[in-house]
Amino acid sequence: MRTGRGLDRATTGPVVVLLALIALLGGCAGAGAPAPPPVPPVALAASVAPGAVDVAPAEPLIVSAAGGRLTSVTVTPSGGAALAGTPDPSGTRWTSPQLAYGTEYRVQAAGVDEQGRPGAPLDQTFRTVAPEETLEIASIRPTDGQTVGVAMPISITFDTPVTDRAAVERRVSVATSTPTEGSFRWMSDEQLNWRPKEYWRPGTQVSVTARLFGVDSGEGVYGAEDRSFSFTVGRDQRARGDVNAHTLVLYQDGQELRTMPASYGRAQYPTQYGVHVAFEKHEVKRMRSDTWGGPAEGTPGFYDEDLPLAVRISNNGEFVHVNAATTRQQGRSNVSHGCVNLSPANGQFFFNWVQMGDPVEIVGSERPLTTRDGDIADWTIPWEEYRQGSALAST
Repeated sequence: MRTGRGLDRATTGPVVVLLALIALLGGCAGAGAPAPPPVPPVALAASVAPGAVDVAPAEPLIVSAAGGRLTSVTVTPSGGAALAGTPDPSGTRWTSPQLAYGTEYRVQAAGVDEQGRPGAPLDQTFRTVAPEETLEIASIRPTDGQTVGVAMPISITFDTPVTDRAAVERRVSVATSTPTEGSFRWMSDEQLNWRPKEYWRPGTQVSVTARLFGVDSGEGVYGAEDRSFSFTVGRDQRARGDVNAHTLVLYQDGQELRTMPASYGRAQYPTQYGVHVAFEKHEVKRMRSDTWGGPAEGTPGFYDEDLPLAVRISNNGEFVHVNAATTRQQGRSNVSHGCVNLSPANGQFFFNWVQMGDPVEIVGSERPLTTRDGDIADWTIPWEEYRQGSALAST
């Protein structure tokens, strides 16, 4: 009997422990881990707020899907066909082509989450601005495809003053085939320039892009168009005119090429010192002294004559040109009204040799070339001061 009771205890004890363990494990399994949070539905959005008006169309419309992907996007202008937009490879982003001014657009889109379940569709409208006045590019320099000298800055001239210079400058970019440090500078409210810190490296390919369509340039004036142009920097050519030595020395690729006798401005009308830039050529140029502030008609020193082989080096009336009447003074004295006079032979050589954009540095004069004397005075401005002329200098 005692043996039997002993056997009962021996077998019962482990069984009870085992049952308790099973119960414990069963309780744990029954409680389970917390259920994962529900997956949020796909969220669709457009880069323009619903019902927005007077939207500047500078940027394309973006339709995006968060937490899933787009299955369809339709953007329809009022009275027109749906836009042919571009989806990205992931299917989460759709980009429109350029929008138009004064147009209402309806945006419709659908999408699914990562498990393929559809979300709430997108359906909204907005209207772009209809500007009363637009900003257009009146001129560019250099011209598209031109080959220029190492001192030629980039100039974009607008047809109306720009109020928001920063907004416009942000949309203009300069790309170079050779790494080139440079800066924009507003020469006036209508003219934006860019020049390298040092002269261009010969052979550099330069591309300029102005993405101005739709840009609010201030006071309700919006950019009329995008514009791009490119040019090439030619060989390294420089001219150095010494007022006191009465010479004009030409350099090509760092080597002295030719020294020519010259006559510069007389004491009353000195040729101004500083870096000028050649930017116009004329087989024959009519010159009048009263067009640049010189002697008026009927007063001593007045002239009105056609002069051959004239290369303009500033907008204040300074040219390098042939003047056969001063050949005897060339190399000896200064008798002009500010121009650089050369003999017919030397003038022909210079005219054929010079590139638009070549620097012509004048030394020895007592009157400096300044930004008031023409629209290519970029090299008269110290570099740090030039950089401060950018509307983005402090941003």
